[in-house]
Amino acid sequence: MSTEDSGHPSVPVEYATWRKSRWEEVAGPGGKAGTVQLAMVSHPEPGVPGLPGRWEVSASGVLTLTVTAADGVSIGGRPVTGVVEVESGSQVELADGRVCFVQGRGGTYGMVVWDPAAPVLTGLREIASYPYDPSWVVDAEYRAVPGRTVEVGRLTSPRSKETVSAPGDLVVELGGQEHTLVVLESVPGLRLAVFTDPSSGTDTPEIGRWLILPPDEGSNLRVDFNQVILPHHVFSTAFPCPIPLEANHLPVVVDAGERAPVLDERNRSTVTEPDKKGQDGTMEPELTEKAVQYLRHLEKFDFASMRAMCADTASVWHNDGKGEQTIEENLEQLKQMTGGGAALRYDIVRQFQKPDEVLQQHVLHISMPGGSGIELPVAMYFGFKDGLIDRIEEYANMTPPDQGHVTDGS
Repeated sequence: MSTEDSGHPSVPVEYATWRKSRWEEVAGPGGKAGTVQLAMVSHPEPGVPGLPGRWEVSASGVLTLTVTAADGVSIGGRPVTGVVEVESGSQVELADGRVCFVQGRGGTYGMVVWDPAAPVLTGLREIASYPYDPSWVVDAEYRAVPGRTVEVGRLTSPRSKETVSAPGDLVVELGGQEHTLVVLESVPGLRLAVFTDPSSGTDTPEIGRWLILPPDEGSNLRVDFNQVILPHHVFSTAFPCPIPLEANHLPVVVDAGERAPVLDERNRSTVTEPDKKGQDGTMEPELTEKAVQYLRHLEKFDFASMRAMCADTASVWHNDGKGEQTIEENLEQLKQMTGGGAALRYDIVRQFQKPDEVLQQHVLHISMPGGSGIELPVAMYFGFKDGLIDRIEEYANMTPPDQGHVTDGS
C-alpha cells in the first residue's frame, strides 16, 4: 500500500486502518487484483467454463462437484474425488494453484476464481493515492428516489448495458456549488456513486472512481472523499464494473482518494494489455482509454500533453476540406481556439478496438462565451504505433448552416 500518509500527524487512525484493509481487499488472499474469473451456476444448466469437473445445482438447490483424482481438486485443504457437495462459503483449491471461492443462496451460486500468479497481483506495489485532506470530509444529503432504475453500461467485452436500481441521489457541496450524483445499488445494501471529474483519463482512470456511501443512516450523511476507491476493473478485467453516468461528472477536481495502481518494474514484461505498465510505473491504459485521454487533454487545451501522446510521424486528416496535416500543423490550428473563449466537451458514445487501432463515435459539445452552444456528432479513427498515436482521421457531421462555421475540434 502507499506509505505517503504514514506517520503524518493529521491523518486519523481510522483512515490509516481503512488503507490497510483496502490493501488486503485488493492484494490479499482472494483479493481483487488476483481475480481472473467470475462465474455463476444454477439449476438446470451445469458446468462452469475453465474449471475442472462438473458443477451442477440440483432441483433442491444443492451445489455438487464431480471430479476425478486426476483433476487434483481439494476443498478446504482436503483432496476430493467423485461427487461432493459444495456448500456456500467453501474454498475449492485447483491443481494449478487457482482457488475458487463459492457463495450462493436460493439455488444460484457464484464463483470467484483467484490466481496467486495473476500478473497484476504479483506486480502490484501500491495503490497511489492523494494525500489525506480533512477538507474532503463533508456533509451531504441523501435524497431517496424509491423504485427508480437507470440503464448503465458495463465494462464487459463487448460492452453491455444493464438496468440497475438507483434508489437515491447524493447531494453534496463542492467548491462552493451544490452537485448531485445518482446513487446505484446493483448489490443490495451497497450504495455506490460512480463519478468522473476533470482528472479522469489523466491522473485517475477514464472509467471514473467510486464513492461508497456509509450504511443507511437517513438523509443526512457524512461522506469522506479520502476513501474514494478505484473500480475493481482497474485491477482485473474480470469485473464488469458500471460505466459512469453522464450526470455523474463533477466539474471540480476531486484530488482525494485513490489515484492509480502502481506496478513493480520487475513484473512489467508479464503484464498484458490493458494492464501494461507505463514509464512512470503506473498502469498504462489500453488504446481506447488513450484515445479518450487525448481528447480530455484537448478539453483543457493542454497541447503539450497532446503532442507527447503522438509519434513524430503522426498525421491528421479531417473532412473539412483542409486535407492532410502534420500533428504540429493540427495543434497550431487548434491553439487558435483558445483565443475565442470556447469550451469543449467530448461525450463518448461507443468505441471499437483492434490491434493498434481505435474507432470511436462521440458528440462534441462546443460552448461559446455568449452562452450559445453547438453539438457535432463525430466519428474518429486513431492509429497507434508503439503505443503512440500515429494517425487521426475525423469525420464530423458539419455544423448546420444557421450556426456558422466552427473550427475543427480533432
